[in-house]
Amino acid sequence: MLILDGLYNTVILEVSSDELISILKEIKNKKEIDIDLLKYKIHIFEKKKRIEEAYYQSLSTFRKLFTGRPPGHHQAVEYLVNVKERFNEIEKIKQKIRALNSILSLLEAEPNRREIVLSPSLIEELREWQETEDN
Repeated sequence: MLILDGLYNTVILEVSSDELISILKEIKNKKEIDIDLLKYKIHIFEKKKRIEEAYYQSLSTFRKLFTGRPPGHHQAVEYLVNVKERFNEIEKIKQKIRALNSILSLLEAEPNRREIVLSPSLIEELREWQETEDN
């Protein structure tokens, strides 16, 4: 099966249909692992914030006056960096997984297909996968 670049319509790779399906499934699994890792990082951040808030609430009023609590806008920026941006990354990865699923369903529906057009980003991921397999 010939793999064509969707941007330039040039032949990038030539692999068997079964091999391409297995490669795409491995890439999909790697992306799902990345999503789980990002969700874990979000969970750890939120757990840390809950612990800090519980500790602050347990302090007496007098001690609360002397604790160095960051201003609200610092906490908002910290939330943006640790939660919101990660959720955006998760959404981007999910979009890539949906694209992979559509390509996989196309390949499984038509196993005798001679060529397939892939996006440049997916071709880049295929190249990265090949480099890691070669090493």
